[in-house]
Amino acid sequence: MEFMRRVYDLSGKYKQIIVVSLLNVTSSQVASIRRIIYKGKGTLVVGKNTLIRKAIQLRSDKDVPKQFEEFRKLGKQVPELATLVPQIKGKVGLIFTDESVFELKPKLESNKIQAAAKLGAIAPIDVIIPPGSTGMDPSQISFFHALAISTKIDKGMIAITKDYQVCFANKVIGSSQVALLQKMGLKPFLYGMTVLSCYDDGQMLDKAILSINTESIMERFQSGVKNVAAISLQTGIPTQVSIPHIVSNAFKNLAAIGLQINYKFSQIASASSAPAAAPAAKKEDKPAAKPVEVAKPKVEEEDADMGLDLFG
Repeated sequence: MEFMRRVYDLSGKYKQIIVVSLLNVTSSQVASIRRIIYKGKGTLVVGKNTLIRKAIQLRSDKDVPKQFEEFRKLGKQVPELATLVPQIKGKVGLIFTDESVFELKPKLESNKIQAAAKLGAIAPIDVIIPPGSTGMDPSQISFFHALAISTKIDKGMIAITKDYQVCFANKVIGSSQVALLQKMGLKPFLYGMTVLSCYDDGQMLDKAILSINTESIMERFQSGVKNVAAISLQTGIPTQVSIPHIVSNAFKNLAAIGLQINYKFSQIASASSAPAAAPAAKKEDKPAAKPVEVAKPKVEEEDADMGLDLFG
């Protein structure tokens, strides 16, 4: 009764109730997670699913049985909690917290430990042994032959000649698979707490939604903004996201025209630090000059400066 009272009380105090899988999670991992949650002002509840479901069902029902009438003193009913009841199945725990599930999820799922395969357990991933030396002497070759593993003797050691899949994801691990992985000294699995779903202030968020992080949301949003801007520019319909591009393109056109006709305005004054040069006189317009005067160094320097100013 006291456990149910606690769950009933917590389910009305917090806006978020996160359902986490505790499959293959060790007690030390649970203790570590409790410390993480406590810092975020929350609590982890682990207990019998029947009692947890009953407490939450009482919190969501309009009518409370007489034997639980005193529970009403802990707060008003929350009908939306009924959507949480079907999620409580298997080896799970509930995290009651006001911290965002999207911020808390990486902290919870990062606490993993490497573990060996266990007989009868469900393999979370495919496990494949690549070709190469096993480090075992030829006296143990019969073990590999019994499992139909292609081998050869290389430098006095048994070597596997091609990929061999030991475990299949979501399949039960057998005794021969456990024995092989033990002989190879492999611990292929990482076990830790996994977020399954979340009750968020009346809404249920499934695992697919919870897998979306802030970075991916921003990337999708920015991609959408770019698409809207591109469509607006192509159709000539101004929108809030296309106006900056329209202004920028117009300024570029004005700057290009100004530079072409040698007309400067303040916004492009820094485009060229050198003063505008007068256009060079055509050869046929120059007054006749004596050869000696044409060869003066000063005239050559002026011609050189004019060329640098105009084309530099």
